[in-house]
Amino acid sequence: MNALFRSSAWLAALIVAVAALLYFQRLDTVKAPIWDETYYLTSTARYHEGRAQFASHPPLGMMLIAAGDMASGRNTQADWKRIGAEEAIAAEAMPAGFDYVGPRLAPALFGAIAAGLFALIMLELTASTWAAALLSLLFLADTAVLVQIRAAQLDAFQLAFVLGAILAALRAVKRRGWLATFAFGACLVAAALVRANAAMLGIMAPFLLWPPAKAQDLPELAKRIAAGAGGGLAAAALALAAYIALTPLAPDPATPAGQADLAFISPAHARAIETGEWGPAAIAGVAQGIQARMRDDLATITESDAHGSHPSDWLLGSGMILFRSDRSSGTMHAIGLIPNLVVWLVSLFGVITSLLPSRLMDNRTRTMLLLAWGANMGALQYLDGLRVLYLYHYFIPLMLGHAMAAMEWKRMGLPRRGALVVAAAVLAFAAALWPFALGEVTPGWLCGTAIPGCAG
Repeated sequence: MNALFRSSAWLAALIVAVAALLYFQRLDTVKAPIWDETYYLTSTARYHEGRAQFASHPPLGMMLIAAGDMASGRNTQADWKRIGAEEAIAAEAMPAGFDYVGPRLAPALFGAIAAGLFALIMLELTASTWAAALLSLLFLADTAVLVQIRAAQLDAFQLAFVLGAILAALRAVKRRGWLATFAFGACLVAAALVRANAAMLGIMAPFLLWPPAKAQDLPELAKRIAAGAGGGLAAAALALAAYIALTPLAPDPATPAGQADLAFISPAHARAIETGEWGPAAIAGVAQGIQARMRDDLATITESDAHGSHPSDWLLGSGMILFRSDRSSGTMHAIGLIPNLVVWLVSLFGVITSLLPSRLMDNRTRTMLLLAWGANMGALQYLDGLRVLYLYHYFIPLMLGHAMAAMEWKRMGLPRRGALVVAAAVLAFAAALWPFALGEVTPGWLCGTAIPGCAG
């Protein structure tokens, strides 16, 4: 046990260090909003002002972006009122001298944490340090994950919490005690408070309760139920408390963004802001406003656009997005999302092999992962009929597919030769797309062939 703990600690530290080198370098290469940063920078501005606000997603991820910028101190003199006046802001409207590193710091930090958690999941599934280190390339070398983590977007936060929930579930299935179940509940709710689709991971919960239920160990079963529920409630309570602390002021009625937010302020919430007295009705009003804004967004958002993807596309890593391109310097700088196709095919391999009856027989862990994958894909298939979805919405099933691929490799005896060939292909694909993922000078061949809309 001590040896396993030491291996886990060293592996996680190594992968987090490598991830930090990838994610923290030159975060300000793109000195303009990247994709959904156009919304999250204005949200950050309103958090700096202390204004209550609502968005198309729950508030945890946006609060973390703002907290990272506040902690960095890089934009203390920014004109936040001007930035936060609209719900979205164009690059041309951003104040001169704005430091884009500030709002991108927290995603980079959580991305590094997510990489370490991914490595620990691989170690849990393979019981091999070298295999887990090699499998960590599936996270570190995925250019789709890389570009999202290096921008002030929500994916790094949701990935970290999702991977924490998966790791906790894997440990709870195998071990006694309440701590892993508590962590599962806390990470699951935190992930859903970044993007609501993570709630589909709740389908894993019965598998955590099955070992004590099968053994008719009622005290252990009760302990796990209480721990899981307690973890979820703790995460929700902390997120709501943070929101209340960060937003002591009402939305600004003199701005378009403030006028939009005022439509979702409940009377109890408004009274609490005015008097400073918070009770259950006011807290419930905050939750109601958050949900109402999300429902409104789902009803009004476009059902498709040129960058959208469908679940059938995601299985093969299709759905490239050109976030920004700029040739004002005389050379083409483009940044966008292209997944590492080899990485995504490995995930698909994990799913396909898990569909074989022989793989599921008497293997509750693999069944749990496959059901979680199916539940998430089912939710995304449902949402695909209501609104436009993009490639990064597939990240949760992607991670579950990697976990199943690790189990299949372990079942095969962890052969090295084929794994090294796949690893070489993963690295080659990553190297080819590296400039595009980092927003550096884009090679002409890449701009002209792989990236539609990027004129070399």
